[in-house]
Amino acid sequence: MAAANAPIAMKEVLTLPSVGINSQFITFTHVTMESEKYICVRETSPQNSVVIVDMSMPNQPLRRPITADSALMNPNSRILALKGDSEPVKIFERTANLANNQIINYRCDPTEKWLVLIGIAPGSPERPQLVKGNMQLFSVDQQRSQALEAHAASFAQFKVPGNENPSVLISFASKTLNAGQVISKLHVIELGAQPGKPSFSKKQADLFFPPDFADDFPVAMQISHKYSLIYVITKLGLLFVYDLETATAVYRNRISPDPIFLTSEATSAGGFYAINRRGQVLLATVNEQTIVNFVSGQLNNLELAVSLAKRGNLPGAEKLVVERFHELFSQTKYKEAAELAAESPQGILRTPDTVAKFQSVPVQAGQTPPLLQYFGTLLTRGKLNAFESLELSRLVVNQNKKNLLENWLAEDKLECSEELGDLVKVGYTPDYLFLLQTILRTDPQGAVNFALMMSQMEGGSPIDYNTITDLFLQRNLIREATAFLLDVLKPNLPEHGFLQTKVLEINLVTFPNVADAILANGMFSHYDRPRIAQLCEKAGLYVRALQHYTELPDIKRVIVNTHAIEPQKTKNFLMEAKLPDARPLINVCDRFGFVPDLTHYLYTNNMLRYIEGYVQKNLLILTAIKADSSRVMDYVNRLDNFDGPAVGEMAVEAQLYEEAFAIFKKFNLNVQAVNVLLDNIRSIDRAVEFAFRVEEDAVWSEVAKAQLREGLVSDAIESFIRADDTTQFLDVIRAAEDANVYHDLVKYLLMVRQKAKEPKVDGELIYAYAKIDRLSDIEEFILMPNVANLQNVGDRLYDEALYEAAKIIYTFISNWAKLAITLVKLQQFQSAVDAARKANSSKTWKEVCFACVDAEEFRLAQICGLNIIIQVDDLEEVSEYYQNRGYFNELISLMESGLGLERAHMGIFTELGVLYARYRPEKLMEHIKLFSTRLNIPKLIRACDEQQHWKELTFLYIQYDEFDNAATTIMNHSPEAWDHMQFKDVAVKVANVELSYKAVHFYLEEHPDLINDILNVLALRVDHARVVDIMRKAGHLRLVKPYMVAVQSNNVSAVNEALNEIYVEEEDYDRLRESIDLHDNFDQIGLAQKIEKHELVEMRRVAAYIYKKAGRWKQSIALSKKDNLYKDAMETASQSGERELAEELLVYFIDQGKKECFASCLFVCYDLIRADVVLELAWMHNMIDFAFPYLLQFIREYTGKVDELVKDRIEAQNEVKSKEKEEKDVVAQQNMYAQLLPLALPAPPMPGMGGPGYGGSYAPPPPVGGMGMPQMPPFGMPPSY
Repeated sequence: MAAANAPIAMKEVLTLPSVGINSQFITFTHVTMESEKYICVRETSPQNSVVIVDMSMPNQPLRRPITADSALMNPNSRILALKGDSEPVKIFERTANLANNQIINYRCDPTEKWLVLIGIAPGSPERPQLVKGNMQLFSVDQQRSQALEAHAASFAQFKVPGNENPSVLISFASKTLNAGQVISKLHVIELGAQPGKPSFSKKQADLFFPPDFADDFPVAMQISHKYSLIYVITKLGLLFVYDLETATAVYRNRISPDPIFLTSEATSAGGFYAINRRGQVLLATVNEQTIVNFVSGQLNNLELAVSLAKRGNLPGAEKLVVERFHELFSQTKYKEAAELAAESPQGILRTPDTVAKFQSVPVQAGQTPPLLQYFGTLLTRGKLNAFESLELSRLVVNQNKKNLLENWLAEDKLECSEELGDLVKVGYTPDYLFLLQTILRTDPQGAVNFALMMSQMEGGSPIDYNTITDLFLQRNLIREATAFLLDVLKPNLPEHGFLQTKVLEINLVTFPNVADAILANGMFSHYDRPRIAQLCEKAGLYVRALQHYTELPDIKRVIVNTHAIEPQKTKNFLMEAKLPDARPLINVCDRFGFVPDLTHYLYTNNMLRYIEGYVQKNLLILTAIKADSSRVMDYVNRLDNFDGPAVGEMAVEAQLYEEAFAIFKKFNLNVQAVNVLLDNIRSIDRAVEFAFRVEEDAVWSEVAKAQLREGLVSDAIESFIRADDTTQFLDVIRAAEDANVYHDLVKYLLMVRQKAKEPKVDGELIYAYAKIDRLSDIEEFILMPNVANLQNVGDRLYDEALYEAAKIIYTFISNWAKLAITLVKLQQFQSAVDAARKANSSKTWKEVCFACVDAEEFRLAQICGLNIIIQVDDLEEVSEYYQNRGYFNELISLMESGLGLERAHMGIFTELGVLYARYRPEKLMEHIKLFSTRLNIPKLIRACDEQQHWKELTFLYIQYDEFDNAATTIMNHSPEAWDHMQFKDVAVKVANVELSYKAVHFYLEEHPDLINDILNVLALRVDHARVVDIMRKAGHLRLVKPYMVAVQSNNVSAVNEALNEIYVEEEDYDRLRESIDLHDNFDQIGLAQKIEKHELVEMRRVAAYIYKKAGRWKQSIALSKKDNLYKDAMETASQSGERELAEELLVYFIDQGKKECFASCLFVCYDLIRADVVLELAWMHNMIDFAFPYLLQFIREYTGKVDELVKDRIEAQNEVKSKEKEEKDVVAQQNMYAQLLPLALPAPPMPGMGGPGYGGSYAPPPPVGGMGMPQMPPFGMPPSY
């Protein structure tokens, strides 16, 4: 990828050597960079000093003579921290995993509540070169540590939607060895999740290291807070870039050829600085012009592209954002559309057109206008532009809510303009109701405070308390409404009785314990006591109900439920209440054995008639219940003045169920009566009959519950419908689904929907429609207003194979991804492909593609596959899916089509090459030759190796500059891979010299006719002696004679000896002598000894020649004399320079009678032979005639020498005379001056003499003499004796 189009831009800021930093100090222990502002270097020679490089003016470093163990610059100020002898402060103990580790990093989060320490250690024994990383995470608040495996880590803050407080995240990268497999991961997790708040979901991703970086590992991590990007930097200079929120891989590239040992965040640029061993200071930054297009185009991740553009305000996503905005608008998702417009990068949607679009939407009753949603979203995110400010101001002015303008202007939310100034006027009445509604949407507690503020306004609250309360209750803000009412109702005024009743009502229904506490405080006295009594009874607050009831039937009914309260408290309460009707007290005391207390109370309070009644009437029936049960029914029918509820309960306890039913029925206690039928008599049929007779909702509810418990689901649903009871809808739904009575369930849910707006109800109704195949009803239902969670409903329908219904739901909510896989289940593959195209997600494309493959819809599968294989991470999965099912040709067709895609990447070309290697080997070589620059060669190398395509493998090795492997492959698989010209090109590029010798063996065994050619190529790379040794051992030394001749100029002993040996064997004495003359690095004496007895005289002559060159003159002369090679003998004697050898040779010639040789030797050895010896030998052996030429020459030579000596002597004498004459002339000249000049004047100064005016006094010259003459007195003065 061209650097200009890369998403991350790299540049060299400076090099440390260029500012005077010695390379020996560019190491981890000497260089620190705590921020983007300063680099600090500690030097230890030639003297201790600290160099500070200010990055704002890097070419002006500051050097100070400071001695310290380490040095750090303050991240923000020009303050230098030095480590010396002072003791550090211990923060925490190291964990065991960091023992014997080299610490490489220590960081803390922005809140300083979390710390992390990172170290590295040697790798495991099975792979020691892979460095192990260890991390210790420490919590300051908890004072606890956690040990993890990681090489690099960094902290960040991230705002999770729905949580106003930022979350603290830690990201760490690890590369571990597990079961022999290397696992590289990036993790992002939240630290200290906030209770009750939305949290960050843990993310992780793979780190993909290329094959050449198998032992590389992360050394640093930086997080860009500007762009929310994670940068992972490895030792060998790889850079991995990931998105912080999703851990999605964004980019990977090598940024430095040299190892990186230090990084620092470049906060202002949103990138980081890195320093490598060469001293380069590199700056990595986001390429703002290309990164969004790169993510959307190369990565095909539109969602991430939009997110990057929004958070970094980056260009490139304009089209995507606009399309998404229109899509949301068409789906009536106005809130999401408003949020997207507010966050649009570079404000591309903050235009008048967008405002007009929101204005054009009809306002639905009870809903916030979309335009207000849009402006509200803008206000929460910052300042409005001029047009937006004007439009919003017009809106609030028309509603007479100008106070809002004051607030917004005070908060600098509006951009002032002349038009806005004309619009705003002074003096208006605020719309407090609108203000309160607005605040309620975003800040309920703030709304409470605002309501209380209005209640304290002069002149009273502008909004009545009941309206304010209703606003809270409409949003189900029970607690807030209660807080407001409790505060404003403190005066306990009679006119607030309705509100007192209201606050008690809402809490008795929702939070009974709160209502109980309010009643216990006794702060209200004007509320509707009977109404509150009823609600207390329903809420199970029976004591409170008894405190409020005044009517006897009500008190009796509560007394029946005394099992739910303490009897003693009930008795005491009734006695203290002093009710005029004592029957409730009689019931309690009789039931729980308080008869003595009852008698005393009745007697003391003069209630004798109740004593009589208790004894007569109740006592009669009670006695019958206990003594003669057969008479109870008769008493019930005849007597009227008895405590029906109490007696009925006692009859139930006595198991007189029919009598109890009659009692309850007589007193119109129909619920108790039907419960007897259901719980005691256990006759649902009679209960149903009784319910038809009385036609009470409460009775039907009890019947319905009983039917539901007994599994009579259809009957129960009918009863619930008659009772108009929606309270048990969850149980009804569960039972109906278990019983598969969805027709009945539909009727029930339609009834429930009329009374409650529950997502569960609407969702179950859709599901029930689907179960009974009423698909048209589903289509009609979802078009009407509903509160169903359609996404969840659709997922449920899909999970239960109700695909047609799920299809309707997914189509309506535009969930194209789920729609696509639903259509796959329905075998509607063409439609599934269309839906997948709209979803445009890798996961969806894969699901549809795989389904089409399984259905052998290969044309559609290819359409899907082309959208998958452009994603590098998904390519392999698609390939494996096809291959596992044996669809090799179809897969190859898919990959071949992918080559022409605009976004075709290296993975496609590589995978196609692998497929060719496996299934179409005849196409493999053509493919790799055409696309060698676009292949992942290491991967294809492995494939060719596995499939044994040696020729193609060799080609790939050559393309990848793996010449050693290429040569090895050729030699190991020569029948298929060998090509002589190719091998020659490879052989000269191998790095392992041993392969050159292996090549020699290879050619010797398989191509001996070409061995000299390959050796000539390798001549500069091999040891010639070793080559000769190889050939000698193989017995084929003659085979490489041309090679040895070519390299003999190197004068290598082994080559010389081998060639000489061959020349001897070939009896080629001319070449042998030439070899000896030109190359002397061999065993000369050995060779001479070997050939001195050779049968050829020329060979023996060469031996003599070798002796001569070796200085063995006697042996050479003797060998020459033996072969009558007298000329050679004479030349050898002459060259020896030894007089004795020359004169011995003369004697030999005389002895042998070789007079001519004697004469020749005189001249050859002229300089060595003495004339007297020659004359003596010639005279003694009568050979004066043969010696006479020599003597003539000798006499002439010596005569000439004497003449030269005489001449030299005469010249020397003449030179002496000339010199004496010159000296005399000088003296004479001096004397002449002495005679002519007056005695008072000195003679003219001579060179070297001083005189008046010449800076010195006069001094006579020394006396002159020479040539035997007496010394002369100075300047003609007479000598003194």
